[in-house]
Amino acid sequence: MPVARAVSFIEERLDQPLDVKEVAGHIGFSEYYFHRMFLGVLGESVAEYVRKRRLSEAARRMLNGQHKLIEIALSCGYDSQEAFTRAFKTMFGMTPGRMRKLGTMPLEKKPATIDMMLHLEEGGLTMQPEIVEHEEELVIGMGGSFSEDPFWQINKLWDQFNERENEIPNIRGPYALGVCMPKHDSLPLKEGDTFVYIAGRPVSSLDEVPKGMVAVKIPSRKYARFTHKGPLTNLPHTVNYIWGTWLPKSEYKHAASPDFELYDQRFDVKTLSGEIDIFVPIA
Repeated sequence: MPVARAVSFIEERLDQPLDVKEVAGHIGFSEYYFHRMFLGVLGESVAEYVRKRRLSEAARRMLNGQHKLIEIALSCGYDSQEAFTRAFKTMFGMTPGRMRKLGTMPLEKKPATIDMMLHLEEGGLTMQPEIVEHEEELVIGMGGSFSEDPFWQINKLWDQFNERENEIPNIRGPYALGVCMPKHDSLPLKEGDTFVYIAGRPVSSLDEVPKGMVAVKIPSRKYARFTHKGPLTNLPHTVNYIWGTWLPKSEYKHAASPDFELYDQRFDVKTLSGEIDIFVPIA
């Protein structure tokens, strides 16, 4: 797969000068054709991919606390700490100093994998979302805190929830919701974890919450609604595209509100495949 070979070439040289002509020549394509092919598969230009990957790696090194900011800036190809800080703030919506205080990285750009490229090429999601207003949702479910690559742990949480969802009173609507948020008062973050996830059902009232479950209110607001298509195991590729490609280059900013997945009759719980709507709060 030409784009996969190009990505491998790029990843090996993130700390070196790179341009489209050099990458295209490495895999034997003209610069014009390669640019269109790369953009068509990953939804962004080579320059955008390189810039965001370098900044993500810079953020990771910075959070590890092993290098001075000016050293990181120079290794990313920036002539000064000021230029690096401007680019950093444009991508992450905060300065390096602010991210250091928070101790976590939003909008991480992970390396593109062959599985992710195949997922995008085969129409595994809507590359451009529908901008919608979604009404308030009251949710009761089971939750926990998670770190990176939590797919199987979250899948196990859904299994546990499915065994108990009939205990929930006042269920409203024939769908389930997976709610993702930075924190929840009833679900403390375990050491090393970065977010909270709740598997639940929409309800008409939060007055009765079964023991061992939690409640959350999702506000009425504007969302970017994506549709994931295919196996649930490919959902991380969809999420990585949304956060690593679409959001940083869009005109929108992520709003301080929960993200959520909506599972309805289009999703087969037996085969763990189908369509899932993903709602990203935007401002």
